[in-house]
Amino acid sequence: MTFMEWFEIIKWWLVLELIGFAALPLTAWIFGNLKDNGIALTKIMGLLFVTYFSWVLTHMGYNYGTVIVGLSVLMVLAISLVIFSFKGCPFDLKALVRTEVLFTLAFLVFVIIRAYSPDIYWTGGEKLMDMSFVNMILRSTSFPPVDPWLSGEPMQYYYFGYLVAANLIKLSNVLPSIGFNLGVATMFALSATAAYGIGKDLVSNNRAFALIIMAFVVIFGNPAGFIQLLVTLFVPKYHGLFNVPPGDVLARLSSYNYWPTSRVIPNTINEFPYFSFIQADLHAHMIAIAFQLLMIALLLNLLRGGKEYNIPLLAVITLLLGFMFPLNSWDYPTYAIFFVMVLAAWRIRVSAKVSKNQGFTGRIFSVHPVELAKLAAVGAAVIISSILLYLPYHLLASNVSHSLRLVTYGQTGIIFYLGVFGIMLFFLLVYSILNFYDHYYPDMKMILAGLVIAIVAAYLTHIEILVIILPLIVMSMYLLVKEEDPSIQFIYLLILLGALLSLFCELFYIQDSFGITSPQYIRFNTVFKVYVQHWIVWALSAGAAFYHLWNRGEIEDIEDVKDMGGMKDTGNMGNMKDMANVTKKGFAIISIILVLAAMSYPVFATYSRSGNFKGNPTLDGAAYLEQQYQNEYNAIMWLDNLNGTPVVLQSPGQAYKLNTHVTAFTGLPTVLGWAGHEKNWRNGADIVNERWYEVPRVYTSSDVDTVNGILDKYNVEYIYVGGVEVERYGGHDARKLFMNNQDRFRLVYFNPNVHIYQVVRPVG
Repeated sequence: MTFMEWFEIIKWWLVLELIGFAALPLTAWIFGNLKDNGIALTKIMGLLFVTYFSWVLTHMGYNYGTVIVGLSVLMVLAISLVIFSFKGCPFDLKALVRTEVLFTLAFLVFVIIRAYSPDIYWTGGEKLMDMSFVNMILRSTSFPPVDPWLSGEPMQYYYFGYLVAANLIKLSNVLPSIGFNLGVATMFALSATAAYGIGKDLVSNNRAFALIIMAFVVIFGNPAGFIQLLVTLFVPKYHGLFNVPPGDVLARLSSYNYWPTSRVIPNTINEFPYFSFIQADLHAHMIAIAFQLLMIALLLNLLRGGKEYNIPLLAVITLLLGFMFPLNSWDYPTYAIFFVMVLAAWRIRVSAKVSKNQGFTGRIFSVHPVELAKLAAVGAAVIISSILLYLPYHLLASNVSHSLRLVTYGQTGIIFYLGVFGIMLFFLLVYSILNFYDHYYPDMKMILAGLVIAIVAAYLTHIEILVIILPLIVMSMYLLVKEEDPSIQFIYLLILLGALLSLFCELFYIQDSFGITSPQYIRFNTVFKVYVQHWIVWALSAGAAFYHLWNRGEIEDIEDVKDMGGMKDTGNMGNMKDMANVTKKGFAIISIILVLAAMSYPVFATYSRSGNFKGNPTLDGAAYLEQQYQNEYNAIMWLDNLNGTPVVLQSPGQAYKLNTHVTAFTGLPTVLGWAGHEKNWRNGADIVNERWYEVPRVYTSSDVDTVNGILDKYNVEYIYVGGVEVERYGGHDARKLFMNNQDRFRLVYFNPNVHIYQVVRPVG
């Protein structure tokens, strides 16, 4: 990387530090129930408020830009100063330094990883889409932004993640094509730091296990990645499944294919955080990971609260819950439900403590009807207010609905399910079973009866994973209600939420164009988006379960185990101790093997994804364009200097092919980008089909009036004729029509591969 790129990195990092420290007193005040007062979450908290304030100010009529974003930072600082003057800012300085070091190291490591695979490319992902949306927001002065892939129409995709990135680009004044990759590194570092902070609270401030929990959330791979490694090394018969190239062991390992682990369950996507980070699409679901972790921390803070409702905490939960809808709308219902679950668990624990009721049903019914009504009112107020705080977004958003449908075929096979969650499930099941046994002491008949019920339910419903998730749901609900320690209670809540998310994906799906056009893909997006949430909550709980299992106490004193006529049965006790030691050693060995298996994916996937760390590193995602398509790059740079958002006509976009790159690297809208994506967002809207058939006529028609009519209809100001257009419409040279009608089309830029024409319209 060049000196100037390191300078851009430093500027970006300083902006993040500024936002984090501006929000520090606010964060420390809100997270008063957490051990380190939420210092691992200050940057995410700051980004939440800065993004919201910049959006609100723009909707109030101010032009979006650097001034508005800077003013938003000052507003966060002002709130923090007010809090500091009244409440102070309690935090552990050593913990703050450790957290800052962790964040900076995570950020720099991922900056280096991105520098070896920085290309904002069109294959294998949606980087051109993400870059288009970020650049469109950077050009915007009002919200909602124009859809860069459907000129003249408002953006229908949830765009707050792109606004987060655009704000950082505005403040740091880096090139957007560099800011894109810095944004990916930032989201990894923010998520890693947040997971570490939450982990510390779940494992009694044990920093080593907090790092393990961080790894569970943002670094570890799934079991399928380890299976792929074994096949690559030892099973040549199945090399074709993972596109393993021929060659020796080192050649095969250096070409480890990072992609198949995200496609474990047939006809679905099963992304997990580390895959998303090395895939490096600056996409909504990836940006949302950090904000999901912020919400989880807020809810842990809520669960640890006292007898009274914490109004400031509820206000921030409301703000973040509402933020989740325009950030990644799939997350909104999950965390609205999780908020209600946490609120109910908090009230049950507090009420049961007052009534001193220890029975399962007694603890549930210990909540007084008045308190129950109050709880319902608070829950409803938070959810309704979360919508009202973002009312302009909801009023201007698409009225296209994607209906909830029942899954009638294609449910998840248990082998594939274990290929995604198998490592986590080992820790979750062992932890839940042991604790359930400690609390409930079920006899063997009851255990067998429960297994039979789960197996029969799985057989009758064709939902194989019921064998796993039904016992988890039952055990976690029981233990959740019985538990007095809010930290342990929260682990059960995370386990329960994950199991319910699994069950939801087997019962329901959100209908979209993928499922309509290809019925085998009915669950494609539902499993994709829900399983990211699922991974996060189970990763946190699996890491915490690992800690508690690792530190599970020695066998109790003989008086608590067995007293035979007042005499200590030392021989039997010795045998039990020996068995306990063997069990602990066995658990330790299995755990270490599983952790190493989970680490195999990030090691080999990172190495291959980064081109074996060879070549010239750069963070400029557009550098390849300059090197491989220099004439296209020069034309794009010329267009990038235009002011405003004039419509630039290009050939209609085709997904995962070289097109719409003009829009991606300039933010200038085109009449139609990737048509399939637009159809999905707009539920197959006719407007997409209309443009798909009309735009090519500009490049193929010999009738100047027909062409002009189309250009006027879509308010096109520039026509781009580059390599893609020439190749696609090779039998028709549109340039002849434009050159023969120079009174209507003015050639404003040309090079050997690209001609750009400005549409001339009569004045007045």
